Amino acid sequence: MDGIHDLGGMHGFGPIPIESQDYRFKHGWQRRAFGIVQAVAGNTPYVADQHRYKIEQLSATDYLTLDYFEKWITATSALLKDARLVNDQELATGQKEFDVDLVNHPAVSTDDLLDAMKIGADYEFPTNSQPQSFAIGTRVRARSDSPQGHTRVPRYVRGKFGTVLATESVFQHADSVAAGQGRNPQHCYLVSFSAAELWGSSVEQAEDNILLNLAESYLEPM
Repeated sequence: MDGIHDLGGMHGFGPIPIESQDYRFKHGWQRRAFGIVQAVAGNTPYVADQHRYKIEQLSATDYLTLDYFEKWITATSALLKDARLVNDQELATGQKEFDVDLVNHPAVSTDDLLDAMKIGADYEFPTNSQPQSFAIGTRVRARSDSPQGHTRVPRYVRGKFGTVLATESVFQHADSVAAGQGRNPQHCYLVSFSAAELWGSSVEQAEDNILLNLAESYLEPM
């Protein structure tokens, strides 16, 4: 979807600050918010792509002013309400008004959550499980449509031409997962775009290349 979250290539927001050290929580509440979101995700019927989509639905004012982890909590609260695990009153007061259905939402221990985070999840499918449309060296164009839901295609690359540098295997499709439409596995490609192609020949360092991982449905042949 087109929204304020898609800031790549948008003028007026200044340079991106680059920190030399690894990320550290600046406040204790951020650490707690991170832990809460990770813990809730272990036993709630939503996935990361749906969580990102909720963040993308924030108003422009909220998106630009809320702290990173405030966005996490806001999105998680919305997903919990969608799943009917909490209501507005409970979120406002911190006091529960009804018990969760433990048959459909069984309890998860801290050990279970830690084990799951250490193991991770495998979203990769066998390479030969889906047809492959583009070979290495193929010139392609990023589709110029403006999807209504979650997408991994930045606005600045839509309609632009690039070259496939590598095939990255077959993975579940983020857009489909975010919309609750299943995993829809497809090939993912590493595509190179020149800075001049994306932003014009007058751009600084026009000879630079920008590399993007793009799912097959995002691309079309020239």
